[in-house]
Amino acid sequence: MDEVTIPLLTSVSGSIPDLEPVREGATFTQTLFNVINIFVGLGLLSTPYAYRAGGYIAGVALLLLSSLFCLSGHLIVAAFQYLPVDAPRSFPQLGKHALGIHGRKVVAVVAFLELFGGACMALLVTWQQLLILLDNHGLLALSPVHTAVALSLLWLVPMLSVGGFSRLAILSKLGMLSVCIVVTVVYSLLVLDPSRDDLPQPPPGHALARWTLPQAVGIFAVSLSGHSTLPALRAGMAAPSRFPALLTAAFCVMALLYGTVGAMGYWYYGSTTSALITTDISRAGPWTDTAMDKLLACLLLVNCSTKYPALVLVLQDLIIGMFPSKVATQGQLRPAVLATLRMLLCAASVGLSYAALDSIACVMSLVGGVASLSCSLLMPTLFYVKLAWAELGAARRGALLALLGLGSALMVFITSQNVVQLLAQLGKSTGA
Repeated sequence: MDEVTIPLLTSVSGSIPDLEPVREGATFTQTLFNVINIFVGLGLLSTPYAYRAGGYIAGVALLLLSSLFCLSGHLIVAAFQYLPVDAPRSFPQLGKHALGIHGRKVVAVVAFLELFGGACMALLVTWQQLLILLDNHGLLALSPVHTAVALSLLWLVPMLSVGGFSRLAILSKLGMLSVCIVVTVVYSLLVLDPSRDDLPQPPPGHALARWTLPQAVGIFAVSLSGHSTLPALRAGMAAPSRFPALLTAAFCVMALLYGTVGAMGYWYYGSTTSALITTDISRAGPWTDTAMDKLLACLLLVNCSTKYPALVLVLQDLIIGMFPSKVATQGQLRPAVLATLRMLLCAASVGLSYAALDSIACVMSLVGGVASLSCSLLMPTLFYVKLAWAELGAARRGALLALLGLGSALMVFITSQNVVQLLAQLGKSTGA
């Protein structure tokens, strides 16, 4: 497990990062682009819904959370400096060095939750894009939803036979293109329909603040997560001393991007904003019934359907890494065993995703509240406090402990609210 580097969601936001090894001597601009490319992912699609959940005040919450996650990014890079020179730069190794064997286990469990949640989100987005492409029509005797699920499995199950990431890399490049198109389309709403005449009249309203703000914070947490990649990106810079400035710039850009896309989408669709902005683009507005909504759905479909096998592969490696090293060596495991493990992970994620098909926002926020906050805020801060405690002054100790308390409180609020909403929605579905 010590040798396993766990790529956190970046994107599902980024979920699994589409990362090739950073070339030595990367410039400031190149590294800045890499950071943004890794972090900005599927979470962008739900930022307008986050504004619906919290009202316009969600923008303030986004700025505050971006500041906290930027700080934790600095802390995780600083924490890795306390590892022995020859130690692997991985989250499990950092957890073990800070808290012993239990730290490594905690990292593994939380990472599994985030990655598995990311796999479920990738499936949910895949099904939603298929529904858009099918115009909500089923095939043969199947309902539209069952058709989308069946088609996705016909595509995804064979891809799970791929034994590595290299064959998925080319298709995964489409992720950045789909992000650019999403941003362009959302920004264009203000230009093409400033009076919102293309929506059912009167246009849907807005709210300044709503009690479901914690759900918005959870969605933002997913969108801002991906901290385990930062040490490697810093090491690949020609001038690592400039990384603190770069990290601050990257989070400023991401806060601006998420904030403007979220606010613009919420301004246009208001209280009818869906969990995924692509659903709104296809059902109402200047881009409805054009080639653009279908093109965007196709790009996101390919992006998510390549992201999902990558997530399953990392989950497989994570599970194997939990066993003793002599058992966990993949070369000693039969291909059939690995394939069976991947199929079991697929079955579990498909089952849970299908049960939560009408609760995409809750699932995303729950992953953010439990796993993303833990992986990208609480654990980096805790590990740094543990490793650097003797060198810290009273003021810094107090500030870091307060940060841990704030992060823990956010996790409790976000998790409890989403669990209540998720159970209520599942109850309605069962009753129906």
